[in-house]
Amino acid sequence: MKSLAFDQTYAVLDLETTGTSVKNGDRIIQIGCAFVKNFKVIATFSQMINPDRDVPQAIQQLTHIDPEALVAAPYFADVAEGFAKRLKDCVIVCHNVNFDYPFLSAEFERVGLPALTNPAIDTVELAQILLPTQGSYRLQDLTQALGIQHKNPHRADSDAVSTAKLLMALTKRFQALPSVLQHQLVGKSHALIRQTGDFLAKVERFDVPLKRPMIQVGELVLQAMPEVVEPIEPRAYPLAAIDKKAILKPAYKWRAAQGKMMDAIYQNATDTQQPLVIEAGTGLGKTMGYLLPYAYVANAQQKLVIATTTTVLQSQLFAQTQKLADLLDRPINAVIIKSPHHYLDLTQFQHSLQLPAGDRLTAVLQMKLLVWLSATTTGDLDELHLTTYRAPLFGQVAHAGAKAVGPYAEYDFYQRLQTQIKAASIVITNHAYLARHPELAEAQPFLVVDEAQHFADNVALAHAHALDLAKLRIHLQHLARLVNRPEHHNLMQVFADSKMQTYQLQSLATAVAASIATIEAVQIKFGKMLQDPKPGFMAQSLSVEQAQSVEAELRAWLPKLSRQLDAVAGVCSQLQQQYLSHQDHFGVSAAGLFQALGALRKAFDQDSIQLIALKDFKHLDQQLCRLELSNGKDALSLKLTWQQVSAALATKALLDQFQAPVLVGATLMVARKFDYLLQAVGLPLETPTLRLRSPFHYAQQAQVFVDPEAPHPDDVDYLDYLVDALRQLCEVQHQTIVLFNRLDTIKAVYARIADREWTADWEILAQGVSGSAGKIAKRFAISQHALLLGAASFFEGVDYPDKQLEMVILTRLPFDAPSQPLVQARSEQLQAQGRDPFTEEALPKATLRLRQSFGRLIRTEHDRGVFICLDPRLVTTKYGRQMQHALPNLKPMRLSVPEMAQYSKAWLDHQPLLNKEGTHHNA
Repeated sequence: MKSLAFDQTYAVLDLETTGTSVKNGDRIIQIGCAFVKNFKVIATFSQMINPDRDVPQAIQQLTHIDPEALVAAPYFADVAEGFAKRLKDCVIVCHNVNFDYPFLSAEFERVGLPALTNPAIDTVELAQILLPTQGSYRLQDLTQALGIQHKNPHRADSDAVSTAKLLMALTKRFQALPSVLQHQLVGKSHALIRQTGDFLAKVERFDVPLKRPMIQVGELVLQAMPEVVEPIEPRAYPLAAIDKKAILKPAYKWRAAQGKMMDAIYQNATDTQQPLVIEAGTGLGKTMGYLLPYAYVANAQQKLVIATTTTVLQSQLFAQTQKLADLLDRPINAVIIKSPHHYLDLTQFQHSLQLPAGDRLTAVLQMKLLVWLSATTTGDLDELHLTTYRAPLFGQVAHAGAKAVGPYAEYDFYQRLQTQIKAASIVITNHAYLARHPELAEAQPFLVVDEAQHFADNVALAHAHALDLAKLRIHLQHLARLVNRPEHHNLMQVFADSKMQTYQLQSLATAVAASIATIEAVQIKFGKMLQDPKPGFMAQSLSVEQAQSVEAELRAWLPKLSRQLDAVAGVCSQLQQQYLSHQDHFGVSAAGLFQALGALRKAFDQDSIQLIALKDFKHLDQQLCRLELSNGKDALSLKLTWQQVSAALATKALLDQFQAPVLVGATLMVARKFDYLLQAVGLPLETPTLRLRSPFHYAQQAQVFVDPEAPHPDDVDYLDYLVDALRQLCEVQHQTIVLFNRLDTIKAVYARIADREWTADWEILAQGVSGSAGKIAKRFAISQHALLLGAASFFEGVDYPDKQLEMVILTRLPFDAPSQPLVQARSEQLQAQGRDPFTEEALPKATLRLRQSFGRLIRTEHDRGVFICLDPRLVTTKYGRQMQHALPNLKPMRLSVPEMAQYSKAWLDHQPLLNKEGTHHNA
């Protein structure tokens, strides 16, 4: 192994501070530094610093540094000169260098020393590139992932040594990559923070060959295509419970109810062959409950299609199929299928590498993708675990679904996926993809709809349409500017020496102008339907008569616009192809133009897909048509949307295409019946059903408390009540999720508690404030003292066993807002049928959500938790008492908030509770 970087000394630095700004009076309270040379830590430096100011409570909790311990410590001015001398001639390394480096430099200047001029390296950026599938780049998460001992996170001395070890581990990873890949990374590294790119150039190795199964295709290092595993004929299905038990043990605990589920599914697939609905209680093992029987039935000729709600759950299901393969000691050909944009287009990615480097973010993403490509066998961008894929680069390199041509055609991930699907016996997808791709049912495969309580809603969303006239017009305007923008480099100038291309561009400009004029005329006409237009976002639902008028207008001009867009996209493709074939002729200055042109071509492809989808309007009485304007006073911001009010017909038609479809979930019943679900998916009420209870002993594992005196959200003191309730309940000091119905309430509560003293020792995670739902869900899972404020996405689908979650607080019963347009439309539809919207739609849906929210609490037979409802309606209304049946074998206790805090602490600390009369119970 080559030395770290010859005889250079690296000062791996970490600071603990009172805040983020020296100018605002923040100061260093601890310095930690590890000096590294030739892959060894040769010396360390650790020093507490007296900041001569208060240390905020949050910093004390984070660092566990007692302010009293700083009183006898030296001031920074006392140690600065000596420390500056030790840093001389060193390369400084930090985990987030753009915080520690400028902070230390500013402190040096404050005490009269020169500012830092040392070269510097950022280990966060190195980790992002060299560990592309890592979910978190916090120091303690990286050290845990790499097996680096990190005894005291957020203490500068410990963090510095851990960062030094991280630097060495990342360097080894870089130097282990094939030399051709190292060279590519160095070529892109000039955009990295400070001298991080120079460091990679210094440690680059030129003698590392490609190692199997890596191959080089064009300029990219890829994994060779995995061989398709030949299936092995399964033995006879294990009818006897003892035989099923023998297969599952010791990996899984045997449950008789799970065996009953397996037998029912096997019989349905091989004999009965009709729709079957199964509620399998939490902890029963429903996934293995359907995977095992289908492992004896499904094959490449008659596949099993499994549809679940999210792409994350798809990955979890795939992992379960591989566990089952191990248990059965034979391969199971399973494959995940998603929409094309989830996969990387190798040709487009290669083109992006040829363009001049853009911003730092783009360079880091390109380097990250280069490393990832050397390891991935799927090309699924979700493997990167990013919290957002909105970076412009992803718009360029995401697959569009078209058949690949050129040098990468044989290795194209999406085409490879189609080959794998043909050989697979199990295809794992999501509800939306299934609804949009009926071709999955062509050979009448078996079907399992997991998380079936969401199937109808997801099918409705999949059949929703949008015609974003505002965005389409903006795309056309951008293209017009690219063609002939004054005083800027444009396509007319690029092709000035070609009469043919000049004529083509002139024709293109004319077609674009005509399309823009048509769109604006239609927007203005539709905008006149808007009642009382006001500034800001506006949306208005249309009556059936208005929707029919819109349909007639669209039928008149959509075909013409569709042809125009096809022609525009065609010319864009020709121009882009000509550029890619003769880049040397056009020069570097034209690269940005053609990069923008490529992005617009993709946008026009998507616009064309919208238009094609809207050519055939059906069931307008089942569709909610809406006008939406980002500015009600600007008709040119208008777009049109269509949503299905009820998806029962579409869902039933989809299910009918499959053999013996099975719908499963942990929360499918309302009031001990399957009627609500069956009506939602269009199945008859006499459809065979099976209810299998959870094996958990909820009465021994959970408590439910309700505040019967909680105020109504319209009360002026409601937010004050919530904040004070959270303050008291958080004194229990256990991981807590607080569930809300509205994001704006989350933001309001967060704003009121973020700077309160009682939250100083909590990590507060708020949906819509602290990041996306996915990001804060991951943070909560690895936190040890977090308070999560979440909305709908946290009512289910998150799994936090044991100490990861011990308290769930439901602020309001989870009813949909009656003012929501789709809720209103569904209510009107039911009323027209002589049915009660509240009892047949609103109440069942809210009851299911209540079951799901409670289901977050107990995930294993060892879990123990408290479920708190701050909505008195659960115990004071008739429908609330009906909803209580959704809580398994538990009767809510009516308590004030102080009593809830007292009882919660006692329960979670395994102490006996007192009932309202003062006697012990549930000891």
